[in-house]
Amino acid sequence: MTLEQSVNIPRSYYRDQGALERELATIFGEGWIFIGHESEIPAAGDYVTRNMGANPVIMSRTEDGEIHVMLNSCTHRGTQVCKLAYGNTTAFRCGYHGWVFGADGDLKGVPGRRSLYGPEFDPSRLGLRQARVAVRCGLVFATWAQDGLSLEESLGDMLWYLQGLLELFSGGLEVHGGAHTVDVRGNWKIHVENFAGDGYHLKTAHKTMFDLGVVGTQAGTVEGFVVNDPHGHSLRAQYLADEGVPAVAPGYEDELLATIDADEQHRRFRERATVIHGMVYPNLLFITTAPLYFGTDADGAVAFTQLRQITPLDPHRHRVTYWTLVPKDASPDWKRRSYLYSTRQHGAASFFEADDLENFRRIDAGLGDSVAGVAPYNYELGLDVGERSTPPWTGPGRIVRQDLTEANQRNLVKRYLEQMEAGR
Repeated sequence: MTLEQSVNIPRSYYRDQGALERELATIFGEGWIFIGHESEIPAAGDYVTRNMGANPVIMSRTEDGEIHVMLNSCTHRGTQVCKLAYGNTTAFRCGYHGWVFGADGDLKGVPGRRSLYGPEFDPSRLGLRQARVAVRCGLVFATWAQDGLSLEESLGDMLWYLQGLLELFSGGLEVHGGAHTVDVRGNWKIHVENFAGDGYHLKTAHKTMFDLGVVGTQAGTVEGFVVNDPHGHSLRAQYLADEGVPAVAPGYEDELLATIDADEQHRRFRERATVIHGMVYPNLLFITTAPLYFGTDADGAVAFTQLRQITPLDPHRHRVTYWTLVPKDASPDWKRRSYLYSTRQHGAASFFEADDLENFRRIDAGLGDSVAGVAPYNYELGLDVGERSTPPWTGPGRIVRQDLTEANQRNLVKRYLEQMEAGR
């Protein structure tokens, strides 16, 4: 068997505390982790609190416009210095002993500094621990590794696709409606694998949605393709293949389409696309689609773009944070409807999400121990199956000309096992 065919991930990796600790130390402790979107902190002093794996962090913007990601833990006794989810401040003050840190993490004040500490006490060495930060396409990533791959090197071929998704319009994108967070049952990898390129589950897991006509009907022929990158990233895209379909990105206002600022290949990547979803390894999920309606107060084809951050909590639970991104130059009414479509179709309490989260829970319940726990998962979908037609765009990465295939899941598992085995 080829390396791709022989992928086999132990089920223990989905239930054992030891596996999670290795993941937190290697995958989340050394790699680039998605934190949030730069539009969440537009002004100096703005901040949000998030997690990098098990570590609580603060993402803040300083007076010079720089974005910092720092450990939300006082360097004196480890108390969290920021308890709120978001806000604006000039400083973070520890509620235990009163140490004060600036928006850049530097230690600015210590009660009794002159009378209680000796002359060798040096505040400059006691700032909040800083992560290495990089921003691309509005996405903020951070890593605890001060050396190693740059974000661009880590993103690899996926950067081209992120540019097509998030830099289509000249005015850029922004978060609309804030961040929604929910804790769900199931190992974090189950959710990531689902978004990596699983179109196989739609007609079974979401059968009710199709039977009720909630997602509308697609006229004409739909063709799908998947793309993956050796760093573990991947996406799946479906397109209307009829020549009579307008060659535009569906679901956007005509005035907005006139502001498209992209090269020909990025345009073709978005034209006629009914859905594009995928993941940036290990914890960023994304989807863009254009439903025909979602309620009497939001009808007519409207596109939405949603991001998700995945954070492990324990072997059987993970946290999901959801954002809706909208073009800054879109009309207020279009932004409102896009947000409604996003939350009603793929939000934390939506129809689609209820189906998926229940299946994640059932996967967790079926992990078992000495019997069920040793049976390997199967990743053979799409192997030795002839590829279909050619994608309408020419982009980087390994493009597999099939819609229903587990090529992306095999790629994801391969990358994951490489890191887990290296971390032993």
